[in-house]
Amino acid sequence: MKSTKSSNRVGTVIPAVALSNRELLWRFGLLIWPYRYYLIPAFVCMLILAGTNGAIAFLVQPILDKVFIEQDRVLLANMPFIIMALFLVRGIVYFSQIYLMESAGQRVVRNLQVRLYGHLMAMDLAYFQANATGNILSHVTYDTNVLKASASSMVSNLLREGFTVIFLMGVLFYRDWQMALVSLVGLPLAGVLIYRFGRRIRRLSQTRQELMGTMTSHLEESITGQRIVKAFCMERYERARFRLINRTIMHNMLRSAKVKAFSSPSMDLIAGFAVSAVILYGGQMVMTGQTTTGAFFSFITALLMAYDPIKSLTAINNQLQESLAAARRLFAVMDLQPSIQDRADAIVLPRMQQSIHFEQVSFHYRSDLPPVLQEINLTIRAGERVALVGHSGSGKTTLVNLVPRFFDVTAGTIRIDGVDIRQVSQRSLRSQIAIVTQDVILFNDTVRNNIAYGDRARSEEELRQAAQAANALAFIEAMPEGFDTVIGDRGIRLSGGQRQRLSIARSLLKNAPILILDEATSALDTESERLVQEALERLMEGRTSLVIAHRLSTIQNVDRIVVLRDGRIVEEGTHAELLAREGEYARFHFLQFQQQEYATTGQG
Repeated sequence: MKSTKSSNRVGTVIPAVALSNRELLWRFGLLIWPYRYYLIPAFVCMLILAGTNGAIAFLVQPILDKVFIEQDRVLLANMPFIIMALFLVRGIVYFSQIYLMESAGQRVVRNLQVRLYGHLMAMDLAYFQANATGNILSHVTYDTNVLKASASSMVSNLLREGFTVIFLMGVLFYRDWQMALVSLVGLPLAGVLIYRFGRRIRRLSQTRQELMGTMTSHLEESITGQRIVKAFCMERYERARFRLINRTIMHNMLRSAKVKAFSSPSMDLIAGFAVSAVILYGGQMVMTGQTTTGAFFSFITALLMAYDPIKSLTAINNQLQESLAAARRLFAVMDLQPSIQDRADAIVLPRMQQSIHFEQVSFHYRSDLPPVLQEINLTIRAGERVALVGHSGSGKTTLVNLVPRFFDVTAGTIRIDGVDIRQVSQRSLRSQIAIVTQDVILFNDTVRNNIAYGDRARSEEELRQAAQAANALAFIEAMPEGFDTVIGDRGIRLSGGQRQRLSIARSLLKNAPILILDEATSALDTESERLVQEALERLMEGRTSLVIAHRLSTIQNVDRIVVLRDGRIVEEGTHAELLAREGEYARFHFLQFQQQEYATTGQG
């Protein structure tokens, strides 16, 4: 078969399309629609609550005209019961609306966080290399909770205040449509201010959300890197960096507070202007007998009650703009598509039986960067142990990362048993590969769950056998709770050698036919290296192994050594054959042997 090119640029993700505000609101609506059984009753409660506000304003007229002026005793006797019933209904529907909207909001944010996390787990390594961990954490925590406020309090406030304005406007026009028109004189200016305030808040909110990502990144880096921070006495420097980021966020929030603080008195000023105009106009009508005192005060009450929710709509719009900024960031992430995806017709890869074949494989992380691998042709037979040797940056790790499709080749083809790995499902491919690296990744969980990671159904006996083969059983049983001991974040409570042996036990339990060892012993002391090397020998037994090794003494017994330089294969052969050629490998060996001899002599 001819070699093929990857369809997507390597090391990138397919970018998301920028969304308009209308599209953002539509997608946000799709998020909350599944919880309509909470939202519809809440909607009815808001409608009733808004109606009671209109009723309160409406009742001012009969109270003044009938009770206080005409002295209607029957109405006086009934009015307290009417008002009590009105406020009882208000209390019930207000409680119901708040609880229902909060229930919906919590479920929306849970669903969004689960979906976002699932999407992140589907992204390829290129995305995580291009984005700081703190920014990713900020999306899952801060941005989703900003949207949660929208799904609960903001939506409920928007609808409640909106309905209240509608009912109260109805009272205004019912009482006197001409005076109602006078009261609306400030409405256009209010609309302009609401729009301008909202646009400013949205820009500030977008900046703040980016700053929150920066702060989360700094926290994550400085906390996980505490050993280095303390070793280099950089606590003061890190505190200063955090202070600077925190101060920038504070200034951003103060600017937002200034805009929000200015919006409220602006609305009050407009309301004052409108109320003054109504008093001037309505007072004339009362004096000329065109309306009653009760009707006028009912109108004024409705007007004052209407301007309060209008003012609230300004604050709600500010909150909406913050939510739109968060939604834009979240949907931009969720719309990204990984460059490495299963084909629609992807097949399940059978267990490897024959070989791994690299045919004219080239790779670069970005098209504007030089290639990392160039025209690699290599066949690794089933059960063969192949070591990869070369200077740092020669492409060793990149080459092995192409096998599980952590990245896709830029050109050429990788086949397992003659099948292009791009034609098989990623799950079936990666289920056949076990990886042990220098930087061991363990989880803040029990020893048992770390070894059984990937297959929690394994029996106790299988766990013990894997631990025994990895030279790990003795130190596990010496721990306070044995296999149930929690080992801390990234296995911090274990030594480097112990972490490595747990990683080997995990790979042994997986029992995959292909094994990748990436400098698995380079950071260990002599005794730990001996134990780990013994475990690795058991792990490699009967498996197709690709071994990257810094210490050449650990690969002398492999079946073949492949030497890379500048992304190309320059030598192949056994340890003895390559030494006899006196080429690149022989030079590596001489330099390393000389360094070891110098170190031994110096110690002596």
